[in-house]
Amino acid sequence: MSDKIIGTDREAARQRLRQAFTDPREFTSSPLYRALSRTVAGEDRLLELAGRGRPGQYPTFLFFAAVHHLLLTGTRHPLAAFYPSLVGEGRQAAPGQEAGAALIAFCAEHEQALTEVISTRLVQTNQVQRAVGLRFGLSSIAAEVAAPVHLIEVGASAGLNLRFDRYGYTVGDRTFGDPASPVQLVTEHHGTGPLPDLDVLPDLASVRGVDLNPIDVRDPDARGWLEALVWPENHDQRALLAAALELTATDPPPIQAGDAIDVLPRLAGALPAGEPRVVFHSATRMHVPAHRLDAFDAAIASLGETGPLWWISVEDAPDPDPRPAPTRHGAALRLRAPDGERRTLAVVEGHLRWLETFTDA
Repeated sequence: MSDKIIGTDREAARQRLRQAFTDPREFTSSPLYRALSRTVAGEDRLLELAGRGRPGQYPTFLFFAAVHHLLLTGTRHPLAAFYPSLVGEGRQAAPGQEAGAALIAFCAEHEQALTEVISTRLVQTNQVQRAVGLRFGLSSIAAEVAAPVHLIEVGASAGLNLRFDRYGYTVGDRTFGDPASPVQLVTEHHGTGPLPDLDVLPDLASVRGVDLNPIDVRDPDARGWLEALVWPENHDQRALLAAALELTATDPPPIQAGDAIDVLPRLAGALPAGEPRVVFHSATRMHVPAHRLDAFDAAIASLGETGPLWWISVEDAPDPDPRPAPTRHGAALRLRAPDGERRTLAVVEGHLRWLETFTDA
C-alpha cells in the first residue's frame, strides 16, 4: 500500500473521530463532556490519542472515561476542579466551558498513561437502570412462555442487569420488585398505553452473560473502571452503581468471556433442546464493528435453532416510530418472538430514566 493511500486512510479516520467529538449527542446529561468534546474536535493531537482504542470502541466514551479514570485514581491536576465527581456532591465544580486548556495540558502530561488505558480497556457501561427494560420485556412475554426460560445477556459487563429480580422498581406511580432492596430504580412513565405488570415474570431456568471482557464485581480495579464510565455530573447513577455492585458481589452471575459471534452458537448447542430462552442486549450493538453486525445478529438468532427464542433489545431509535405524536427522542425497546414477529414494546430513554407506552393502532 502506498504512503499516499495510508495517509488518506489516516486522514479519513481522523475526520470520523473529529465528527464524533464535534456532535456528541450522547452526552445529554454531561455539560462538561459536551464542552470538552469541542476542545478535542479542534485538537489533532487529542484526536490521535482518542483513536488509540480497539476497533469498535466508542471513542468519545472511551477517551473521557480514560481521563476520568486517571483523575479518580489519584492523578493530581487542575483539571479535577471541573469534575463534579471529584469536587464532591454539594460543591460547585468550575465551569466546564473553561476546562479546555486544562484538558490539553493534562493529556500532554499523561499521554503514556492515557494510551495504556485507551488501548487496553473497553467501554463496558453497566447502566443498572436498564434492568427496567429487561424486566419490562420479560413481563411482556410471561403469558407466552409455558416453561422456565434460560436468560442470556450479551454485553453483560459486570452482570448487574442479570440480577434484575433482586431490585425494587417504581415506574410512574406503580411499584414492583423488592421494596427492601438497596437498589431502587425509578423510571418516569409517559404515554397512553398500558404498563404490563412487572411482577408477573417467567420463571428462570438459568441466567448467564456473555462479554468480551467480563467485569469481576469483586475486583476493586474493575469496579473503578465502571465508575469512571459514569459521567461526572451523574451522582445518583454513581450511587446506584455502587449499591448494585455491592449486592451483586455477594452472588455474581456466571459470565462467559468471548466474542458473542463465537460464543452464542456454541451456547445454543449446550442449552437443553426445546427449552425456551431469552436473549437481552442494550447499547451493545453500537460497539460492534460495522462489518461484523450481520454476524452478530446471526449469532443471536442461532440461539433459536435449538429452542424457542425471545429476543429483547434496546439499541436504536424506533423506525417507524409507533407513537402518534412523538415528543421525546428515545430508543426502541424491541421484542422479536420465536415466530419472527417483531414489535416495539415501548420507546425509552437510553438509560431507562423514562419509558413511553402507546396504544397499538
